[in-house]
Amino acid sequence: MAVITISRQNGSLGDEIANALASRLGTMVISRKYALENFYGKINPGTLDRLNESAKFFATTPPGSELSYADILTAKLQELASEAKDKDLIILGMGGSVLLSDCPDAIHIRVIASEKTRLNTIARHYHITEDEAVEVLNIAERKHKRFVRTLYGTDITTQEQFDLILNTDRLSVDECVDAICELVRKHDLRIKLAKTNAEAKTIDHQTRTVSFKNATEEEFAKILDMYNIEWLYEPKTFPVEWDAEGNVTMAISPDFYLPKFNLYLELTTMDQKYVTKKNKKMRLVRELYPGTNIRIVYKKDFNELLDRLKMFSGLNDID
Repeated sequence: MAVITISRQNGSLGDEIANALASRLGTMVISRKYALENFYGKINPGTLDRLNESAKFFATTPPGSELSYADILTAKLQELASEAKDKDLIILGMGGSVLLSDCPDAIHIRVIASEKTRLNTIARHYHITEDEAVEVLNIAERKHKRFVRTLYGTDITTQEQFDLILNTDRLSVDECVDAICELVRKHDLRIKLAKTNAEAKTIDHQTRTVSFKNATEEEFAKILDMYNIEWLYEPKTFPVEWDAEGNVTMAISPDFYLPKFNLYLELTTMDQKYVTKKNKKMRLVRELYPGTNIRIVYKKDFNELLDRLKMFSGLNDID
């Protein structure tokens, strides 16, 4: 499950995207309003107003606390992120991309739009003229910059800190949510594999790019793509034999992993009678890593395997 931070320009539909995403994922949005109402216990209306209006007031300390309001905000957001093990969490604004920059489960999103688009959005939202929208946008941006500078002392809009930047000049809210959900799914799979590698003491070989070792692997990947079957290429290595000093002397990196089937596949173009060593590795993987679903695929088995995958992946209508 992912922690999703959403930074947005005022009027770029970032709030609408956050709410639509929360509805899609079945979770909630941790917004500034939520933080003020839930992170500080009971606070009087006057204090709440000052927190809403003044960035400098976040540097002050609540009665009976050793931490400032800003420190409490940071601690609470980091605590929520660390506890989000079995559910997705959406943090809207509040410098989430900076506060959670070291969180491996976090995905950082930035929503932007041209000034023209943002002015049109603000004018429609508040039923005001374009000239009035210009003033509203200018005030909002000045306050935002002051808040960020006061709390973080850094620019939280630099592109390098974001994993995905969405431009709502060209993308609808629904398209943006689709893109984030797909990124969340892929990211979640990569993190899960990394964690299972750490737990099983297998070697994490997930890479950013795919470089096939031979034409057979490339051909097989194209066939999987044709049937819309998701795959990862050599995502991990299973050590299966060690010498007396504990050095790995034999290991296997299955060519493909099919997440939908939790299946590792090792391809070979050799005749079955010549793959004794690979069969030994397969047997050792099953013995040393219980529950691992792994098999050798000979070239003659391609069509048979794909027929099975086609049936189980609901693609029976594809010839």
